[in-house]
Amino acid sequence: MIKALRIDHRLVHGQVAFTWTHFLAATRIIVIDDKAAADEFQKMALNMAKPAGCKLNVFSVDKALERAEKIDSLTDSVFIIFGSTKDAAGYITGHPVFKELNLGGVAKKEGSRNYADVVYLTPEEEDDIRAIMATGCKVFMQQLPTTKRESLTL
Repeated sequence: MIKALRIDHRLVHGQVAFTWTHFLAATRIIVIDDKAAADEFQKMALNMAKPAGCKLNVFSVDKALERAEKIDSLTDSVFIIFGSTKDAAGYITGHPVFKELNLGGVAKKEGSRNYADVVYLTPEEEDDIRAIMATGCKVFMQQLPTTKRESLTL
């Protein structure tokens, strides 16, 4: 069962690996990120960063879409993490069944606009978010389970 979807450019790190995974009682983290899926060193680092006893899969967007039905039917409590709005939009628009997406961390870049403490979106990233929202998926910003949840309005 998929418990949550989150975009976080840091992928699996302290907030994700421990706070969110524990809060969601996640037993499997699935990273959907084209760059990470193509980098064996990064996959090894992600595997070391995950909580002990938690399973980890790292897929490209295309591979995740091929396995979407299997992912949906997993009996594990699944936490899906995207490294970018582009990868999230690719997966969510290709498999439009999700109700919510958490924007946890999108790095500041030239031309980006600030939406929350660590959420900065470029015009291209705003377009990705609009495509996600067009599927009926609500997008919100929340750093930690204990912090206020804010709806994203573009």
